[in-house]
Amino acid sequence: MFYMIHVKIQVNCMKKFIFSIICLIVVAIVVASVFQKKEETSNQGTKENNVIDNCGDGFYIETLSDKDIYCPGTYVCVSLMPQPKRELYGDMISLANSYAILRAAYCDAELWFRFGMVVNDSIGQVHLDSVWDLEARNAVDKYVKTLVDILPRDTALWNQSDSILWDKVWSAYTTCADKLSKRFALRHYGKITEKDVVKYMDIKQFIPNYDSIYDLRRKQSEENERYLLLMAEQTPSFDRECLYTIEYAHQRRHEEPHKAIPMLEKLMESGKFSRYLHEVWRTWRCLRQVAESPSRDGMILNLEYNKMRYKCLKTILTQIMQDPKDIYAINDFCFLATYDNITRYSEFMFGNSAPLEHMMLFPEILDDDN
Repeated sequence: MFYMIHVKIQVNCMKKFIFSIICLIVVAIVVASVFQKKEETSNQGTKENNVIDNCGDGFYIETLSDKDIYCPGTYVCVSLMPQPKRELYGDMISLANSYAILRAAYCDAELWFRFGMVVNDSIGQVHLDSVWDLEARNAVDKYVKTLVDILPRDTALWNQSDSILWDKVWSAYTTCADKLSKRFALRHYGKITEKDVVKYMDIKQFIPNYDSIYDLRRKQSEENERYLLLMAEQTPSFDRECLYTIEYAHQRRHEEPHKAIPMLEKLMESGKFSRYLHEVWRTWRCLRQVAESPSRDGMILNLEYNKMRYKCLKTILTQIMQDPKDIYAINDFCFLATYDNITRYSEFMFGNSAPLEHMMLFPEILDDDN
């Protein structure tokens, strides 16, 4: 199977709920050498509250073939943080960028298998200085070098590519992913259980009558659309606004492009934190890609999707810096940072991975009589 799957914990928030898969990706506390600076005096506390905003986006784009990697620079303003915050900030950045390289290099390998594109040099030129943690950087460096060594440079060998070469690519990927998972352990930040996550993600704490709202998915109508839009617009809660907008996306689900796409984009670009922000992103990305192309040979907009991913990561990271003990926000960050790209090969025998994700996020389409 060529579809990338990270370490995940299956969470059943409720029987029929799309948020059934909640990831507990492991994270650890590191002290990267770039952070070995003397702590600033306590009178800088006011500045540190706005440190991430003062840094700008904190993410720059480097290209790996036609895929993307996001590399935050080393900012002087990081030194304004007290040491524990600096360590946590460095962990989140290293985690996000390690997986960005992991995903991008894998997607480049797919370009060889699908189109015979020689991608060795593009993969080999990736910059690793965005991974501040030394152990994570070494793991990613070995992964990159392995791909450069095993992928062919002679296009005449394209038709000879077989499952053995695929297995080598997959082995390099999983070996690196395993090292990252061991290096970044969530238990270092606090205790969290599957039961805790189920309670945290339970929609009924925001929408007590959610069962009736969920039933609207099977009753497509303009009246339902108006109702969900009204609820999203009138609620003072950003969590509820996210939830109602996602439910609106389940109306007219076969419409391409879906009217919910700009609404979901607006939520992510607002800079507001929600525990459902990663689900807003997944829903938005799925609708965009299904409308663009379900084909292995079609355009896959991972660059655009990951730009938005990093906007959401910045929002979540801001929440974490405000409360470094927020284990749930750390878990949210890890889930989104490590979530797979859209890949050309999926567990299906046809198409890219978007149709499979579409069925996972919109399970009601399997019961459609339309």
